[in-house]
Amino acid sequence: MSDLIKLGIGERPWLPTPSTEIVEVFGRYNMPITGLIKQDDKLFVFDCVEGHVMAGNVWVYAHVDANEAQRLQEAHGDEFPRLFDEAFTGKRIMVALAVNTRIRSGAPVEDEAIKQVGLLKAIFDQLADGLDSANETKNAMEQLVNC
Repeated sequence: MSDLIKLGIGERPWLPTPSTEIVEVFGRYNMPITGLIKQDDKLFVFDCVEGHVMAGNVWVYAHVDANEAQRLQEAHGDEFPRLFDEAFTGKRIMVALAVNTRIRSGAPVEDEAIKQVGLLKAIFDQLADGLDSANETKNAMEQLVNC
């Protein structure tokens, strides 16, 4: 069974499926931007890593076990950012692109890619690959329509 979160196109990034529940919000900016959620009896941390005040933004999700979640919930001061960063380390994560607070697309990002180029570059590369694929599909459909 996968430890990747499920994403629903059109859902809110902090509640990526109708059955997802918020456990705790760690940070807000007109919306929850950092927190802990539960989906299908699994816990996940989420973070809006880019575009907090823009129409488009990028979100990441990582599975955490109950002990990791508890440590995050009980963390104070400088301990919290360290533990939160660790929650995304050494794991395959899910990235989502949202526009106007609705998920538009998502894809997994492998730990190896993150180790090689860093989190933000690995996310950007994955999103760019997805956009390239979508553009190729659009062009192919356009050719079919115009035949």
